Amino acid sequence: MIVTVRDPNILSNLDPKAITTYLKARGWLEESHIPEKESVWVNSTNDQEYDEYDITLPLNRTTRSYALRMAEILETLEKVEERSQLDILSDLITTIPNTSIQGIVTKLSQQNNITVMGFIIAKLELINIKLNPEEYQIATTAYNERLPITCTGDLIKDNNTFLLVNYHSFALYTPSTEHVAV
Repeated sequence: MIVTVRDPNILSNLDPKAITTYLKARGWLEESHIPEKESVWVNSTNDQEYDEYDITLPLNRTTRSYALRMAEILETLEKVEERSQLDILSDLITTIPNTSIQGIVTKLSQQNNITVMGFIIAKLELINIKLNPEEYQIATTAYNERLPITCTGDLIKDNNTFLLVNYHSFALYTPSTEHVAV
């Protein structure tokens, strides 16, 4: 199944620094750079001797066409890497503000920390959340009875670990608390 990412909320939150790191790690070369504006990256693939791909990366998130340019970057990377946009996006994502997750509590830790297995960009990921004592009791019930939970907050990726911060609405999942997972 081919999926094209078009969600402006997700695309607008892609970090140009994370994309720069990603491109460098995959052999792309920076051809030009205009500080605070954009950089142009090129990559010649080994498969097609004459195919050269380029990416124009906006460096300022306030650029009017930022989300559109991010969608174009995902399209190009999909072609070059022969991977789905969702797989690439899961490597690039560093933050998704005010997102809803649902999942299963897989670990209870000291100091009210829990780990939830939930979907992020259509991929199962572990998400760490530090709860208050009352919500930790709900999480304990969910863990012991294998019940799903739902929660909304700011999702941050730090060293390949997802954290949900500034959360609210932590509850056991029921059809009446249904949220769409990102």
